[in-house]
Amino acid sequence: MKLDQLRYFVQIVECHSFNQAAKNLYMTQPALTASMQSLEEELQITLFHRSHKGAYPTKQGLQIYHDCKDILMALE
Repeated sequence: MKLDQLRYFVQIVECHSFNQAAKNLYMTQPALTASMQSLEEELQITLFHRSHKGAYPTKQGLQIYHDCKDILMALE
């Protein structure tokens, strides 16, 4: 797990969109998606419910989101 992946994850949850998060992070959407798929594989959980209406965290994803926010705030 990389610190950048935590930032990416938080941005996706807050935007409810991989596309908008990628724009905010100045990266391509495929690169962001690949990074999140890698994180999901590493954690062995699904972080998002994905649909044409957006991306929303799963129950486990929401718990991880709060942990990530705490970690990122502590690092600032």
